[in-house]
Amino acid sequence: MCAGYSINGWSSISESSSISESPSQIANAQHTLNKPAEWELASETKNVAIYKRITTTGYIEVRGVTQVRNTPEAFTALLAQTALAPKWIANNQEVTVLSSQQNTRVVHSKFNAPWPLKNRDMVTKSTTYYKDNTLYIDIIDASTHYAESAGFVRIRDVSGQWVLSSAGNGVTIIEYRGQANPGGNIPIWLANRTLMSSMSETFENIVYQLDNPPQTTQD
Repeated sequence: MCAGYSINGWSSISESSSISESPSQIANAQHTLNKPAEWELASETKNVAIYKRITTTGYIEVRGVTQVRNTPEAFTALLAQTALAPKWIANNQEVTVLSSQQNTRVVHSKFNAPWPLKNRDMVTKSTTYYKDNTLYIDIIDASTHYAESAGFVRIRDVSGQWVLSSAGNGVTIIEYRGQANPGGNIPIWLANRTLMSSMSETFENIVYQLDNPPQTTQD
């Protein structure tokens, strides 16, 4: 757990810091996007841009981009405070840390699903590291090492990456790209639509959490 970090990094950021570019402009400028033409802009608000592209399985890979007046460490602190997960991760019931050591940890996440679908869960392993002054969090599926939970359908083939980089003047660009197999018998079109809406809601919540930091708690 990153208990040493404080989400209250906002206090060290000048209120005069400004964000002048739209999320999609920021996204198009990011070197992490290898081939921009492969991505389709699915939705955009003043805070968030969401992209999608179809994979060979028919499920989409999703990409979200936003920017906040806070530090990369504030985001890792938000991740570490699992009690706050339902407040910003869309449809989340809870996140439980199964193991944690140095820069890696394994978590079990549970999600609500609308009737008549069964609730979902997943087990993922994340690795956090810095490279070229950019913070990366790589996420891989760890389902095979843990038994399924009763009453839940296991999400599998999870892969993703968070990338956090400084835009200067106290502004951090946050990007996530990832994909997964939702399991069960959900129609692909419904799974894709749900993923898009969940990603958009999650990113809007990230902006809210980091621009309105709650009191720091520890697990």
